[in-house]
Amino acid sequence: MAETSQKALQQQILIDDSNIPDWLLTEILQRLPVKHIFKFKCVSKRWFILISDPFFARLYSTRINTSLSTSQPWNLLFRYLYEVRIVPSSMIDTRIALKQSQDFSSPGFSLNFLPYSKHDCPIKILSSSNGLLLCCETFYWQKNYYICNPLIQQWIALPKPPKAIKSVAVGFICKDGHYEVIRFPTANYGPSNTLRLETFSSETGKWHCSIVNCPVLDYYIKTDSPVVHYNGSLHWLEFRHSKIITYDPHNGTNTGLHLMNLPDDKQSEHLSLLGVSRGRFRYFEVTDTCFGPRDLRVWVLSDYDAQRWCLEYRIKFSGSWIDEVNEFIPKDNFYIFPLALHPHEFDIVYLGYGGCLVSYNLGTRKLDVVHRNFYSHQLLAFVFSPWPTTIPQPFW
Repeated sequence: MAETSQKALQQQILIDDSNIPDWLLTEILQRLPVKHIFKFKCVSKRWFILISDPFFARLYSTRINTSLSTSQPWNLLFRYLYEVRIVPSSMIDTRIALKQSQDFSSPGFSLNFLPYSKHDCPIKILSSSNGLLLCCETFYWQKNYYICNPLIQQWIALPKPPKAIKSVAVGFICKDGHYEVIRFPTANYGPSNTLRLETFSSETGKWHCSIVNCPVLDYYIKTDSPVVHYNGSLHWLEFRHSKIITYDPHNGTNTGLHLMNLPDDKQSEHLSLLGVSRGRFRYFEVTDTCFGPRDLRVWVLSDYDAQRWCLEYRIKFSGSWIDEVNEFIPKDNFYIFPLALHPHEFDIVYLGYGGCLVSYNLGTRKLDVVHRNFYSHQLLAFVFSPWPTTIPQPFW
């Protein structure tokens, strides 16, 4: 009897917060990890109202930005994972590469909440924007797209595109509560200088097809390098002509795809990628020589309109590695390739090296192992907003 009364009293103490003023409860809730806050909306009607108030979101974002200075939480995500026959089954659900934030804890950070999440063929991450991910079931013949916020496990499915295309270049932009998905063929071999571009808008709930100008007849998009949204435009690496293909979805007077120059002194045709670090547009490559020492080079775009690049770093690998690397990575006959740029630090890049994912400090020449037994060549630097971006409920 006494034990039952004690349990009832404990339950009453946990539930009754009527003596706590709103300002104090708000201060308490703001100090919780963001992924837990959204779960606590279910505690009571009062908690739901407080957390759902836009004022709470602004306070939370201000506190996070103040505590983190200018750096928003982020992580590296594996974009494409492969079948169990290729990688150990224990790695199939591993989506994160760095363990640096309580909101990026595995298995808490997962995409298993999406409807298509087969154990033997994980869903593909195509792009990210403003804390949201664009995902698809397959790499080729993409038709089922999902937009999700993995921190609060909110998602929607988009209507299927109007036309089946084997391989597409995809872009994703989320801004001011609206989002767009843009796609077009990764290659063009026809005689026409136009192509079919498909755009999905959350404002209309429909796919819109348009015929736009193509800058070259025989372009080929480098699909293993993620699309980059910068200066209002989407940017894809073009392989055949060593250019960047850009598209501004909101430029009504100059529609179509456009070409942008890469650095004149670039050398790599395969081992390269685009990225943004601290608001600067950058190009990162490893010289793809078959034998001998390789160079790592990083350029920054100093003038976007004039397409002027400035070489920041050029490092020869042969004499730059620290001694402890030799304990687990063979020094001779290595294979190395670029994977990502740090979104907040100019000096740090990520590489695949000797079966490991490593971070490399361009200033100190220090290399650190981030992830062993690395099986994926596809990474995405995912930066999420201090307050999670919610996805408007579909009306289609």
